[in-house]
Amino acid sequence: MTDSWDVRILTASYRREGPQEEPVIELFGRTREGKSVAVEYRGFKPYFHAVRPSQVLVNYFSKDSEVLKVEPLELEVQGRKTPCAKVTLQHPWKTPEYRERARKHGSDVLAADIPFAHRFIFDFDLAACVRVHGAPSTGKYTTDLVVKAERFEPCDPFNPRLKVVSFDIENTIKDPTILCLGLAWREDGGEIRTDILTGHEKDIILGFIEFVKRHDPDVITGYNIDGYDLPIMEQRAQVHGIPVLPLSRDGQGITNIGERFWRTHGRIIADAWWAVKLELHPKQESLDAVARWLLGEGKHDVDRVHMDDEWARNRERVLEYCKKDAELALRVLEKVARLDKAMDLGVVSKLPVDDTFNSRTSTMIDSILIRAADRQGVGVPMTRTGGGGKSIEGGYVHSLEPGLYEWVIALDFSSMYPSIIIEKNICFTTLSDAGTIESPMGVRFMNPQQRVGLLPKILGDLLRQRREVKAKMKAEADPERKEYYRRLQDAVKVLMNAFYGVLASSFYRFTNPEIGASITAFARENIKSVISQLEADGVRVIYSDTDSIFLESPSKDKDGSVAFGRKVAERFSAGNVNMELERVFRSFFSHGKKKRYAAKTAWPVEDELIVRGYEIRRTDAFNLQSESQKRDFDLVLDNDTEGAVRLAKELVAEIHAGRIPQDMVLEDGEPLEPLVISRTVSEDSRYVNPDSMSNVLAARKMRELGYEVVPGMKVSWIVVDAKKAPMHVEPWVSGRPFEFKPDWEYYARRVAQTLAYVTEVYGWDERSLLMGTVQADLFHENFDGEKEEPKKVEVLKTDKKLTLEDFF
Repeated sequence: MTDSWDVRILTASYRREGPQEEPVIELFGRTREGKSVAVEYRGFKPYFHAVRPSQVLVNYFSKDSEVLKVEPLELEVQGRKTPCAKVTLQHPWKTPEYRERARKHGSDVLAADIPFAHRFIFDFDLAACVRVHGAPSTGKYTTDLVVKAERFEPCDPFNPRLKVVSFDIENTIKDPTILCLGLAWREDGGEIRTDILTGHEKDIILGFIEFVKRHDPDVITGYNIDGYDLPIMEQRAQVHGIPVLPLSRDGQGITNIGERFWRTHGRIIADAWWAVKLELHPKQESLDAVARWLLGEGKHDVDRVHMDDEWARNRERVLEYCKKDAELALRVLEKVARLDKAMDLGVVSKLPVDDTFNSRTSTMIDSILIRAADRQGVGVPMTRTGGGGKSIEGGYVHSLEPGLYEWVIALDFSSMYPSIIIEKNICFTTLSDAGTIESPMGVRFMNPQQRVGLLPKILGDLLRQRREVKAKMKAEADPERKEYYRRLQDAVKVLMNAFYGVLASSFYRFTNPEIGASITAFARENIKSVISQLEADGVRVIYSDTDSIFLESPSKDKDGSVAFGRKVAERFSAGNVNMELERVFRSFFSHGKKKRYAAKTAWPVEDELIVRGYEIRRTDAFNLQSESQKRDFDLVLDNDTEGAVRLAKELVAEIHAGRIPQDMVLEDGEPLEPLVISRTVSEDSRYVNPDSMSNVLAARKMRELGYEVVPGMKVSWIVVDAKKAPMHVEPWVSGRPFEFKPDWEYYARRVAQTLAYVTEVYGWDERSLLMGTVQADLFHENFDGEKEEPKKVEVLKTDKKLTLEDFF
């Protein structure tokens, strides 16, 4: 009789065993009881499919000792049953070589790029949590348990408490010699503890390896460890004769994946910087700025530019600085809660936590779609390389007249693209000239009676799963369980909506441009049909965008507007297509450009400012720019248009005079921080003329000052002289004194441009705002020397009956 353990899978990998280098599958995780576990499975072999293999190829492979067997089978390839061969190999790392051999013999290949551990998970249909049947074993693992698995079965999902260790290194500026390494972790989920490793560099590295082995964390984190700490540590380890950093649970080293993230067997390497960047999109990405924003406290004050001097003069302060960085990174990762989100996505996509934390969305889609394709005998193409191709036309956007509107209802088609895929049975398996469902593009798909497509079946199952989880959430009384269900249903929604994006991309293995184009064409048709019906009934449609519609309410109060909105939503909900009342706005403003509006809510919450498309929403806008626009919107949406124009003129005048309104500087912020501009920087090779790019120039100067800057990171700067070519910018580092004078004229112009989006509707464009603050001869004068007065324009009157023609 075998034992069994319920295991939450954190990572999946394989190792080589014995003189024959037999592959052994390794599943690392935590049991329901909280024990760390390494699960081994032996006997699983890699394989791929060869399409229409010639007898010459079959004979060639059959004589090769690396090839275990060649088995004939039939697969559906591009809609047709096609003779294929399953080629099973001895070793997974040989797959790329043998798929190329098949191609050289004139055979296309399928399923030849699926990672070996994923192939195992898909074939055994493992979920994020599984019941492992087997026997206790031993091995060179750091885990509490080692299990030799015999079989698997499903179990209810659970979220164990993960053990997380954060680290940070400080190194010399003259060379990357590591001076110290700070550590932070929570002891048994309680208070944070910290430690510091210092001394000889080799001892620091070996001490860290030993610490990881002894504490056996599930997660290794830090801030920008992917781009800085880990590469430096790996480099310095090799200097001291340490060929790899054995930070794994099986003694293996760490591996850099596509210069994007790192992996090691049994542990998740979770860079807190990536978590913040992907989840929160902050304007400034330095640890100090993020910690001040999220935690209300920053780093200790140490001058990194003179780190060698700091180390010689005040070593204890550097050590505290290093420990503090490790602690802040840990707390930031916890605050962002991306690990919790990764566990929820793992339940929905049936993947280890490492894959949902670090991998791309296509990996999650693969997990669901490849399993379904395998079970229906559909060939799995390889991931496409290259890109480009003709772009797909997007959703329908209904034109928006500039002005201020009152009592506007926002309606949203919930999961529109997934609903269309289900309703129209859209799939690469139903694409057929014999289909009876025709898209507006003229593409035909079989109806469900002819064949139910893989995609509609998968999305239908996910939709039902989400409804079940939402019902459980509604009925649950325990706050903790209720929050768990909320996150889980949100994870299902994320995965459902991700299908269209992946299928419409140029790289995904199942991409077909006709499918992506058909989905958006049906969506445009749906939106236009709804607008047409509403307009025919005398309802004024103010705006629409892809899957949302904005109506003017016939009731000039909250209750009446909510009731009307719900009635409209019910009218246009049918089957899998569900329209929902999203918000009721008391006031709604736009200067007439699509995807740009600001509004104040009346329902479901009162007086919330919602902004789309404007600088308030842009992460590369400086705070003074965003805050100025927000204040102007507040006035306009309260119907104080004169006040909005007056405020705009005053703000531009203040900024041009070199003053920032005191109430726009954060209480614990620095005086010039509202002027900071931030933008992501890539490698120089990605730019046509990098020497003219402000972000590139700021990044170069930051590196000269000894700061960590890697491709993909945001850099921050203040403009010192906009008239120079290239523009003179100086990097901004939170907590470091800024010793240059800002170009106030540049900032005044930028703010005037931003505020003009609001005020130009009322006759005050950018130039007009600046004329009140700058000498007139810099802009324009009449012949008599008088300033030209801004032209008055009539504001849109929303009580005018509009028809569809008014919007085209």
